[in-house]
Amino acid sequence: MKNNLDYFIRKYIENRPLFMALIRPQEAILFYKNTKIIEQPVLDFGCGDGFFAETVFGKKSIDVGLDLINSRAKEAEKNGIYKKIAYYDGKVIPYPNNYFNAIISNCVLEHILKLDVALKEIHRVLKPGGNFITTVMTDQWEKSLFGSKILGKVYVNWLRKKQEHFNLFSEKKWKSRFEKSGFTISKVEGYVSPKNALYLDLLHYFSLPSLISYKLFRKWSLNLLKPSKLLINFVERNISLNYNNNKSAALFIILTKK
Repeated sequence: MKNNLDYFIRKYIENRPLFMALIRPQEAILFYKNTKIIEQPVLDFGCGDGFFAETVFGKKSIDVGLDLINSRAKEAEKNGIYKKIAYYDGKVIPYPNNYFNAIISNCVLEHILKLDVALKEIHRVLKPGGNFITTVMTDQWEKSLFGSKILGKVYVNWLRKKQEHFNLFSEKKWKSRFEKSGFTISKVEGYVSPKNALYLDLLHYFSLPSLISYKLFRKWSLNLLKPSKLLINFVERNISLNYNNNKSAALFIILTKK
């Protein structure tokens, strides 16, 4: 598992904005540990450019990547990450009832304005007994922000709007929303500590060169940063798997359709 974590950290440092190296490798490990319950056919709900799915599962390992029409799923389609790309109108997933054995979704649900509509659709296309594996941000995220310690509520409100966080719930409220949609909760695991969240927020600003690179060249990295041992050790020290659920800024959740 240690070698896999090192691999995921290096992959994100080399290919994505630096702040992602503090959160995505944690999520990669959590999904990787549960690959046995991710049975085909698989849907990646909110797939984006597919980089996370390719890093964890490999290219063409997931049947369908699904995202909004105006999303970065076009990049996933161009790069052949999924067996198929499908586009979502925000209302109806274009697949019949009970179609997928497993659905995955990484840090997507907190960004969805009409959450109950999305959960109902995810439940509809999942087969009975199938698993929905997801990660979500919680109400603890905004309590640990580096910027909020300086600018307070002004910063929190600005960042919430910038990140389009519509759903930052407690563990209890997330469970309630899932159960209301017909899911049984099989597992909940916290993975972002307050210290991890603080560094994660701060490193957004050190990642500006990556954003400029993407805007100019459509590439996230100009290889300005190398995965040095010092940088990898810093990331590893701030990995917070199996963190207290009630205090964690993010949760890894396994749900089962009744």
